[in-house]
Amino acid sequence: MDFLEIFLQELNEKGQEAINLIKAYIENKNPQVITEIYRLFHTIKGSASLVGFNGFKELFHRIEEYFKRQMSGEDVLTNEFMVRLLSIVPEVLKKTSDLTDEELQNYIDVLEGKKSAAQSTTFVTTAETLPVEILQELLSNTLSAENSLMREDPKNALREIRVVKQRIISLLQNAFYVKLKQVLSNFEVLVMQEAVANQKNVRLELQIGEERIEKKDTEMLLNMLVHLVRNAVAHGIETPEERLKKGKPEVGKITIRSYVQGSELFLEIEDDGKGLDFEKIREKARQKGLGNLRPEDVIFVPGFSTKEEADGTSGRGIGLDAVKNFAMARGGDVEVVTALGRGTKFIVHFPIKTFLVRVLVVEADELQFCLDVQDILELVSKPEITNNQVKYKDKLYDISFSCSNPRFAIITTSGKAILVNNLVGIFDGQVSNESYEIIKGFVKNIFVYPLPIISPEKFERAQALKESARKVLVIDDSVVTRTILGKFLTNFGYLVIEAQDGLEGIEKFKKENPDVVICDVEMPGIDGFETTRKIRELNKDVPVIIFSTLTNEQLAKGLEVGANAYLSKDEPPERLVRLIEKFLQ
Repeated sequence: MDFLEIFLQELNEKGQEAINLIKAYIENKNPQVITEIYRLFHTIKGSASLVGFNGFKELFHRIEEYFKRQMSGEDVLTNEFMVRLLSIVPEVLKKTSDLTDEELQNYIDVLEGKKSAAQSTTFVTTAETLPVEILQELLSNTLSAENSLMREDPKNALREIRVVKQRIISLLQNAFYVKLKQVLSNFEVLVMQEAVANQKNVRLELQIGEERIEKKDTEMLLNMLVHLVRNAVAHGIETPEERLKKGKPEVGKITIRSYVQGSELFLEIEDDGKGLDFEKIREKARQKGLGNLRPEDVIFVPGFSTKEEADGTSGRGIGLDAVKNFAMARGGDVEVVTALGRGTKFIVHFPIKTFLVRVLVVEADELQFCLDVQDILELVSKPEITNNQVKYKDKLYDISFSCSNPRFAIITTSGKAILVNNLVGIFDGQVSNESYEIIKGFVKNIFVYPLPIISPEKFERAQALKESARKVLVIDDSVVTRTILGKFLTNFGYLVIEAQDGLEGIEKFKKENPDVVICDVEMPGIDGFETTRKIRELNKDVPVIIFSTLTNEQLAKGLEVGANAYLSKDEPPERLVRLIEKFLQ
């Protein structure tokens, strides 16, 4: 072990000890703690000097001076200063090299109160480089699988492929996701800052598991939680004097907990403060013309506040619209539970996004789709069907989707039954986050076309779509394009009519009267432009989508002859469905 490694280990040990003592001092003001904290920082300064970390040496010298002055009788270790100190020490402990001049000045500015701790510490996600050793390991396993196939040993090949798959999944999780614990690592400092600013005593309790969120969501999530925590400290938690009068502990408590239910992540932010005054909220809502809304809904209206004048955090309404928007933009929501005099709890929940999902692929008449295995309770062979219900284990389940001659029933977690002709199998696949009214997303890598993942709770609408299918005419000379689009659109409940060239397409247009036309450009006989022009002569209103790869000049020509839209064949086919739905609305 070299000197640098020894120093970094000591830095972490002494630094963590100092952090705990600083927290204790803020809470109980025990003067004996000051000497111990000074000793720890003095030790770190000396060790930094020995290993040549002059930036560390200067920073801890500055910190040490404040403690010397306090021990000499000056009152410099105020709560405000100790919180500022607490905000930078955890950041310094993460360093593995000496501080740059810029970093040193930044930390000094925070200590002196010239810059807020919030300005100096933010959660940063960095790009990760894949070590050569990992690439070599993956290559080795891939070659082993290939050789097993050549030796006609499929079992061993499958085992090797699964090893590679799990390794890649782990790498992707680390690349795109971050543990919630890591995101919230500095939240205790935030609560202390807000408590000191509002002259209150508040303790944060984190009940966070191993849940992960997407790295790209971390900034928005932090902003949302900061809104809720600041509101809780400023307007929820009472002053120490008020709490003692009410028979509460002098120190208020804010709890942030996380858990997973089904495929959703839940975050609860709870305080043991005064609670929301719904009568006051109702009165303010009536004054603002919002009397028709429930109090638990009106607090999420942008700009709503019960305070007459705005301050640094204003009333409970400031920022709550941002919290609502964060959850709803991710397919979730936020609720509030409150009891006057006892506290308030905000419950934020949204679906957990993942790049890999395990699905059951099924067939029902001409449809092919899949269900997330987490949505499935039971698979029933030769189901007993009575009065549009499936009887299974002495229970009746309403049928939300049926087909002709069903051989299997799928009992879902929503308490419904889905009837299908065939179970294709259980597969792992990548997930596209494109979503629709009845569709949670798309799973790829199973077939050449993406499969929709159906939401069981909304499957009744799928049955209605199936019974009133809209017609889509696909004109393309490529049998591959016609087959893939045909299968994909059929899975969405569309009735697909195929034509292999422009002339056949025009004849089928006259005969079938389709609701939408999808047309290629380069075809034998008449091209897509001429086909579109002739369709426009027959019908001015039916949407025509050019599905090809065009230059800007060709695109302009397509629109000139009457096409409504253009989509490149490079685009994922699920975007074609969204375009069709837009035209048919």
